[in-house]
Amino acid sequence: MRKTTLLICILVFQAQTVLAQDLKEFLKSCAWGTLAGAGAGVVSLAFTDKPSDSWNNVAKGASLGLYAGIAYGVYKINKEPEKYQQPDFAIMPSFNKGTVDGVQVTSTVFSF
Repeated sequence: MRKTTLLICILVFQAQTVLAQDLKEFLKSCAWGTLAGAGAGVVSLAFTDKPSDSWNNVAKGASLGLYAGIAYGVYKINKEPEKYQQPDFAIMPSFNKGTVDGVQVTSTVFSF
């Protein structure tokens, strides 16, 4: 039981997280999409007969812009990575003459 708990703690605390730069780009694309959609909603007020009754167009445009920003942000994050990053923690099976001999656990402390 203790070994299982220790292994779970190691996996949880050593898990590789999303890079802050990727998260920043995602949130930026969401914000720009929302602003562009709200702007399109404001522009659509000029083409309605009663603009004072159509303010929900701004909310609809902001919502659609947010969805577009989320889609673009997810695409941008999940595209082919620019460089290879070695994982901080890995569990790999070790083989001996075609059979599994054991498990090899590696952890990166410093990377140069």
